[in-house]
Parts: sequence; structure tokens; C-alpha cells
Amino acid sequence: MPHGTLRELATALLSRAPATALLAAVLLAGPAGAQPPRFDFPADCVVGRDCWYRAYVDLDPASTYRDHRCGVRSYENHRGTDVAPFSPGDPPFRVLAAAAGVVAGVRDGLDDSPLRDDSGDSSRRGVECGNGVRIDHGGGWATQYCHLRRGSVTVDRGARVEAGDVLGVIGASGQADTPHLHFQVERDGTPVDPFTGAAAARPVRCDATGSSAGALWRDPAAPGLSAYEPVVIYRAGVATGRPDSARARYVGYPTEASVSAGALVGYVVLLGATGGTTVDTVISGPDGARIFENRAEVPRDFARYFTFAGTPRPRSGWTPGVYEARFVVTAANGGYRTETTARIDLR
Repeated sequence: MPHGTLRELATALLSRAPATALLAAVLLAGPAGAQPPRFDFPADCVVGRDCWYRAYVDLDPASTYRDHRCGVRSYENHRGTDVAPFSPGDPPFRVLAAAAGVVAGVRDGLDDSPLRDDSGDSSRRGVECGNGVRIDHGGGWATQYCHLRRGSVTVDRGARVEAGDVLGVIGASGQADTPHLHFQVERDGTPVDPFTGAAAARPVRCDATGSSAGALWRDPAAPGLSAYEPVVIYRAGVATGRPDSARARYVGYPTEASVSAGALVGYVVLLGATGGTTVDTVISGPDGARIFENRAEVPRDFARYFTFAGTPRPRSGWTPGVYEARFVVTAANGGYRTETTARIDLR
């Protein structure tokens, strides 16, 4: 589900007013040759240690998507960089101003409970950014910080901020299905990728090598900043029948079930799966012996991909105990591999 696309904020100010208030338009134009500001990481976490990149800017203006490394860790028309805690239950991190500037607007007071199904929430339409802050850095440059926790915004419109000042706390307000920060860089109202300094265009300006040439970060070599995972296991679990993709993504399935369960089915939700990526699923019994294994191949590029495989209850029935599903995901070129496990206790 798209979230934080910020169509409503591309050239708009957030106002500290009722949540339903319309946003006043503003164009942050500047001299044609103005040098871009340099940005610090916009949260008090380190990627790979405390948090991870959930999605990047879509640099392909066509009906496909490409991130700055030429992968598909984005989705159609995604205009910012999403940063999330490793687990929605982890302590929230603070959102920080990425560069000095003047607060052009704020919004607070919107519900920040995560969306729980694919039907969306009509009350969030038109406020997809949720609670947020917009900063004018001058010269036509601006940044936006979206999905903040309700009541956490610490700055007021018109205030001067410096790089590293606290703006609020991560939340799930607006069009968000899990707590994360949507960080968006703009020049003259056009979204720009901080990893390349480029806007969406054909041909797509991406670099599979991970070069920092053109990057807008103050220190591209800062710990974790350039970390990149071409495919991510977003959710994984074991169901006792055919799993539903929406439930697998939002809620998950119980980790305990009856020994009378009709099947054991391992499922994964992948982010950034390119065609040819393989998913190996192995289910083992309480004694560690393999009772099922399967290999599936992703047929084409997907921003998000759901797959599952499993085995019916044997004629002799299940042995009580803990069953483990191991998932190994290998990128199409074989150069990247990631894995995880999920367990279910049959009683």
C-alpha cells in the first residue's frame, strides 16, 4: 500500500492547525545556480544496528520503479527515503533536522496507529504524510519528515533549527502500516534522491556499484548510511492452512496451534524482489528432521512479493512440539542472500 507519497505536500506548507485544515501552498524557489545543502541522517539510529531502510526514492517516472542502486527497493512514485526500527515494537527513535533551516510548517494531532488492512482509512486521505514537519533550507531546497507520533512534534512554524535538532518521534500517522520515518528532499518542489542528487527521469540515474558521486549527504561514509539490501524479508511465519497475504503482512499468524492442524505452511513477504530471486523453504519437525522443502522463483520484479509453501498433516498426525520453518532468499544474480526462521508450537 502506498504511504507517505506526499502529493499533498509537494509544494505545500503544513500548518499547526486542526488536522483537517487545508495546506497553504508555497514555492521554495531560489537562484538557478544555488549549491545544495548537505544533509545529516534524519534520525538518531544507525542503519544496520538500530534501524533499516524500508524503501527508497523511485527514480523511474514510468510505470515501473528503480532505486538509486538500480534495484526495486521502492515502489511506484515513492518520493522519499523510509527509515524504520527493526521491529515495530522497538523503542521509537527521534527524528532530527537533516540540515539548518526555517520551519515552514508543522502538523500534529493525527492518529498514529498503524493501518491494519489493505482497505486503507478514509480519514487519512489527503493527509498521507500524517503528522510532520517541513523545513525550508533556502535556495529552493526543502525537507519533509512524515508519519511522526501524535503529540511528539517539538517545533513551531517560523522557528530556526540547526542540523541535529529534534523535530519529533517516529510514529505511524498518515498512510503508514508500520512505524517509520518518510524523509523527503525537494528542490523547487521536485523530489530529489539524497543518495544521487537526482530527480526521477529517463534515463534513470542509478548506479548499481553504490557510488556516492552526487550524493547530498554530508558524510556518505557515515556508519550504516550507505547500507543496501537488494531484497528484504519483511515478514515471515507459519500458518496452519493457506495464508492470506494481507493478514501475513499486517498481523501475522499465531505461533501456537492444535496438533489437529490440517497443514503447516511457511510464508514470507519480500521487499525488492527482482525476477529470478529464489525462495527456499524448509520445515523441520520437533526432532529436527526435515519434513518439507520447496524452492520457488520470483517470476518478475516486485516492490512487494508474497509467497508460501507447505505440507498437509501426515496420515499419522503431527507429533506435538515446536516446528521450524527456515527461509533462504537468494537474489537473482546470486550475489546476495538473506534468511530467517519462524516457529510454531503444536499442542
